[in-house]
Amino acid sequence: MSTRVLSHLLVWAVLAVFVFPLLTGCENKVTIETYDSIQTGMTQSQVEELLGGAGEHEQIGGVSVGAEGLMSSAKQGQDKTYVWKRDGGTISVTFRDGKVIDKGKLGL
Repeated sequence: MSTRVLSHLLVWAVLAVFVFPLLTGCENKVTIETYDSIQTGMTQSQVEELLGGAGEHEQIGGVSVGAEGLMSSAKQGQDKTYVWKRDGGTISVTFRDGKVIDKGKLGL
């Protein structure tokens, strides 16, 4: 191969490894490490920063059992659960008054 061809291959290799991933912003933040970083009492904005943005609001009906035990429907109305999904993994976080009260994971 000529020097010119090798130079072009080297440039494309550098772009593929270092530049393209930065441009796509495809870093998977739905990981066990991120899940473990989420702590009770964190604010919703802190969780969104860890997970790379806002989650999908999940409507939950009926009676729920969480870390605090059985919750009444009145108490549930104050709670908001958001879900982040990526590559088969799911993290769900429940907030009350804008702070984490419970979390769950699936497929991590």
